[in-house]
Amino acid sequence: MIANKIRFIERDFYRKVMYENSEFLSEDQIDKILDSADVPWEDITFKFYDNGSMEIFDNNTEQLISIQDLRGAAYDFYVRQRIRIIRSNLQAKILQSA
Repeated sequence: MIANKIRFIERDFYRKVMYENSEFLSEDQIDKILDSADVPWEDITFKFYDNGSMEIFDNNTEQLISIQDLRGAAYDFYVRQRIRIIRSNLQAKILQSA
């Protein structure tokens, strides 16, 4: 069974969003803002298998976590990845049947 591993680091996600959506903040300023948040950032690895199943690992604790434990940006990331995989599978089936 083939697995596609994708790592999600919440701090990097917010850093990218802030950088892309702000004309006036430098990278150093963004880092200072994120550092001052003083929150534990999610560090998660998603393992999507070709049969549709998946596993989610918390890289900080090295434990499996469930979809119900995902919040905010991590859940958004999961949904976007799942949609991307579904689209890809549908396109492959369409090409196969053509």
